[in-house]
Amino acid sequence: MKALTLLAAVLITLFTSCEDVIDLDMPQGKKTLVVEGWLTNKSEPNFIKLYFTNTITAQSSLDMVGNAKIILSDNVGNTELLQEVNTGKYQIKTLKSIEGRTYTLKIESAAGNYEAKTEVKRLSMPIDSLTFKFEKKSALYEKEGFYPRSHGQELEGKGDFIQVRLYKNGVYLNRDADFNLFSDEFVDGNYIANNLLSVKEPLVKDDLLKAETWSVTEDALLFWLDIQIQLQNGQLFATPLANTRTNIKKTSSNATDVIGYFGASLIHSVESRVK
Repeated sequence: MKALTLLAAVLITLFTSCEDVIDLDMPQGKKTLVVEGWLTNKSEPNFIKLYFTNTITAQSSLDMVGNAKIILSDNVGNTELLQEVNTGKYQIKTLKSIEGRTYTLKIESAAGNYEAKTEVKRLSMPIDSLTFKFEKKSALYEKEGFYPRSHGQELEGKGDFIQVRLYKNGVYLNRDADFNLFSDEFVDGNYIANNLLSVKEPLVKDDLLKAETWSVTEDALLFWLDIQIQLQNGQLFATPLANTRTNIKKTSSNATDVIGYFGASLIHSVESRVK
């Protein structure tokens, strides 16, 4: 029997600006709620999305969950009631991620009540510049082209984790080989130069590459590693729901099963054009 997974529901849309419908062959059966969202320090608003998994097909759109009460708060007394701007899409208007703070997301919905907590870690390895090196096809490089390298200072003190998100000519690169996840375990306090960034497709001249460095918790890093591993293995529908990493907890006894992730990050971005 096929099992629902977090990846099946949120692989493409999770934490991106994409509003496209995903075409997935989902099994019929028990509904599972997806909670999707990430708090950042970027100027544009952040959103929380609620929807069910079992109606995502080639012929239907997401089964969004509207009329929920969602409250976001931090550990210093700030609280915000999120506004539903479209069915199932709730806007965070005022709160932004601040280093060292813990954020709690509470949801009351027809599907049940839920809670998630996350901490904002320092941004310890921000990329200060990008360079590109042309590589010929070889055992190390499947295709000929320009490959990006990052440069930046890692702060002293172990326990830092980052995700680097890449945008080529304004398009978010989110395939399995585009994942860039890093720990400071072996580079603590060092300046990191010529760090090869992974891309599914090499760049060509005049391509514009933007690199966003996101601070993440260790749990969030492992969440993205789970996604990457299952993508690489082609196992989008093979991992049981119980084995899928999530930080969303049910707080009412009759709540629908839930998957998804709520995180918070500090973000720094740089961009450079291939010449």
